[in-house]
Amino acid sequence: MKRVGIFFLFFIILVPTVDAVPIIEIFVDEKTPSNQNIPQVVVSSIENGDLELLVWYLDTNSSLHITAASERAQDLDAKNGDIFIQGVFWNKSNENLPNDFDNLDIELNIKQGNDNAIILEASTTLENELDQTVVLQWLLLKRSVTTSEHPLGPTESNVVSYHAWDSNINRTKGAENQWTHQIEPNTLESWNIGNEELIAIVSLISLESKEIEGSGSSEVILYQNQESEKNYATSFLLIFSGIIGSILVIQSEKRRQQNMPLIRPLITNKNKDGDYDYFIEITTRQALVKEITIDGNGFWRCSSNEIPKEIPSRTTKKIKIRQISKKEKNEPCTIRLEVDGYERWVLDIVFPET
Repeated sequence: MKRVGIFFLFFIILVPTVDAVPIIEIFVDEKTPSNQNIPQVVVSSIENGDLELLVWYLDTNSSLHITAASERAQDLDAKNGDIFIQGVFWNKSNENLPNDFDNLDIELNIKQGNDNAIILEASTTLENELDQTVVLQWLLLKRSVTTSEHPLGPTESNVVSYHAWDSNINRTKGAENQWTHQIEPNTLESWNIGNEELIAIVSLISLESKEIEGSGSSEVILYQNQESEKNYATSFLLIFSGIIGSILVIQSEKRRQQNMPLIRPLITNKNKDGDYDYFIEITTRQALVKEITIDGNGFWRCSSNEIPKEIPSRTTKKIKIRQISKKEKNEPCTIRLEVDGYERWVLDIVFPET
């Protein structure tokens, strides 16, 4: 209850709503975060604001998992790494994204109640009649979630962390619909949502086709509230500083994600000796990588000739390693490297059994 009392001290700064953009959903688990599954063409569209990202965590043992993730995956017959745009499966091998989206715009506004509840208000005018199976979905997304205790460890973005339905819809053509959904502070705590940046999304979804008919989104940022009116000016300065600080943090985190390399284990088909070939693949982004060392921990070996002195930006390099003990396939291989402009990065690479 103490945590709830602390939470009551916060209120909401609203970010203006924007026109609806198509929603892209990806299903992941703790071992394969979304940035290892999303192709660059999708990443660029998300960064440009052309797509709204939703990340569903399927691993029921993960702290980022909610029941709605399993339900949505079951509805779409989705597996780990699958991507859906507007509820339609998208093949990651495609070089281009579809451009014929038909997405009804839903205006979404956010208010704060007298009891510090979050009040979501949505409205839209239907251009066409909706099927009777279409319902309204409310979502809260955590903008940025750390998935590692390491300071340069991976982070996850736009993780779906709250879910609710509303079936009260006038589905006739030309109908003006208005909806209100209130989320109490203790409800947020029960969903493991605290003082963090959130994204609210409302969408019209067909329970029959599972496709998304329309959507709207708005950002929600929680800041500490000063109760005394005498401190209004000070509070305003603190809030303004918080907004600027949040923008700087977001920009800094965005730059960090754009600079951090993607590292993954690879296993190829059996070679002529009947053994598998193992590789560590490093794909650099905007920053070069240098000072690379690999420690096999007694289970793996890597020739110094295989390790480059540095890897230029926007380059993919495969480093071949050899297995010493076949009895311990799941023992990690430790890679240490320095990303230009950042501290040294240490990562344990675990190869799958197959």
